[in-house]
Amino acid sequence: MNCPKHGSFSSIVAENADDYKRWMKYRSVTVPPRQAIMRGGVTADECPLHCGTCDNHQMTACCVLLDVTERCNQHCSYCFARAGEDAANDPPLETIARWYDRLLELGEERTFNIQLSGGEPTVRDDLPAIIRLGRDKGFEYIQLNTNGKRLSEEDGYAQALKAAGLSTVFLQFDGTDDAIHMALRNEPLLCVKRAAIEHCRKAGLPVTLVPTVVEGVNEYDIGNMVDFMLSHLNVVKGIHFQPVSYFGRYPDGVRSDNRVTMFSVMRAIEEQTGGRIRGDDLVPISTGHQLCCFCGNFLRERDGQISSLMGDAQREEGIDCCCATEPSPIEIIRKDRDFVLNKWNVDADMPPEDIDADNDQPLSLDESLAYLRNNMFTISGMAFMDAGNLDAERLKRCRVQVFSADERLIPFCAYNSVYRKSSR
Repeated sequence: MNCPKHGSFSSIVAENADDYKRWMKYRSVTVPPRQAIMRGGVTADECPLHCGTCDNHQMTACCVLLDVTERCNQHCSYCFARAGEDAANDPPLETIARWYDRLLELGEERTFNIQLSGGEPTVRDDLPAIIRLGRDKGFEYIQLNTNGKRLSEEDGYAQALKAAGLSTVFLQFDGTDDAIHMALRNEPLLCVKRAAIEHCRKAGLPVTLVPTVVEGVNEYDIGNMVDFMLSHLNVVKGIHFQPVSYFGRYPDGVRSDNRVTMFSVMRAIEEQTGGRIRGDDLVPISTGHQLCCFCGNFLRERDGQISSLMGDAQREEGIDCCCATEPSPIEIIRKDRDFVLNKWNVDADMPPEDIDADNDQPLSLDESLAYLRNNMFTISGMAFMDAGNLDAERLKRCRVQVFSADERLIPFCAYNSVYRKSSR
């Protein structure tokens, strides 16, 4: 790429041109926001970085992040929010109530999926009240982005969050070796993650593992992380890989041209699982931009084999979680949200052991439903952008957006690259 002001630059998207060409053949559905939310005085040439979501944007939000605190109980080497540094006062519950009300006004036929983020949201003692407030106002899906420390340490805390209406836990989980956690989080945290997961299981709270993948640190452990998920399927219902992006806080000397791409993550998944998870069973989500994410839905069979739940149409067109014939774009968005809401259910009384694999007797209806609930899982990933590889077209089609303090919806990657504090 060439810029008259900044000169030539390049950034890797895919290691193999054929992978890129194949991926870009998947369809991409766009659903423009119902309302443009612009910053005052913005001109057209400031889109998409500084406008919020103006009339040029092509995609409504599916997931909206609410930063409920800048405080944190960790000090990670890598942190997109640079949490804990000069943290401002937490927004009061009255402010968050106004945010919810504004998002209800902006929602496209249905309410957005809410992700409570920060900082570390669990440092707020009123987090259950924040969750309950959102549910009372009509938000059906509320997700907690967390490092899991409080979940691991405080008996009854997971149950309190579940009772308040929390839908799922997005758990920071960077590997199966504490050397990885030391490199990324400056603490040995594997026992913390295990305890948090067990407390969530007892509370009936589904968990998604969220690894930040950094070259030379944990990309070799991807297969082990998948195996860890498979050994905890009665509570861990997915794993969501996030190749590291260079905004916020990250170590000195890190070069953003040494990127982990989502294509290299998909390749590592297949290679490190011995082909049990095939790269061909991972496809884009059809809403948004093809280069933003990959996803696949799977079932662990009674004999331990892994089967893809993706049909032929999804292999050709991407996952849109919609079974209707030629659905309208807004129908796809609504079904996406319903799918996320309903695909994970955890039975707190369900033991971790599988139904006897050596027993070839047919399962009863109740046994079949229980088995499916206990053995379905999702593998996904999202390649966030930073200042070194921002793509305007991707930003205009972003489906993960941040609700800013001035009450605008801003594409996640633009928000973190431009509006957050940065150590660079």
